[in-house]
Amino acid sequence: MTFSVLFLASRKAGTTPEAFKAHYESTHIPLLKQLAGASFPLTHTRHYIHRAEGQAHVLLGTQGDFDYDVVVELTFADQEAFKAFHATTHSGDNGAKIAADEDQFLDRSKSRAVILGSTEVTKA
Repeated sequence: MTFSVLFLASRKAGTTPEAFKAHYESTHIPLLKQLAGASFPLTHTRHYIHRAEGQAHVLLGTQGDFDYDVVVELTFADQEAFKAFHATTHSGDNGAKIAADEDQFLDRSKSRAVILGSTEVTKA
């Protein structure tokens, strides 16, 4: 059974949604892959919140409920694989490099993460 983590991240003040996505995709992900090496997750899926003129297209709730800009799902082979990834990317020089990169485009004070439970899918 796989092990998944959900991560919510918000852009740094003054960063446009387009610049946030560009940095995440062209700088942060390559850095993360390089530093994580073999411990990089099986999948690293990013869902960016659709915004027009800075506003999320809210269907239910309020703008304040959507102060994050991307929903990320990281899937690992198991919990041990997640622990290896976390240890590799959140300590020492690697942790410092990732933190320095995140400080360029993320508001780290708003980041949230949670371990996901079972996943159920209904298809047509």
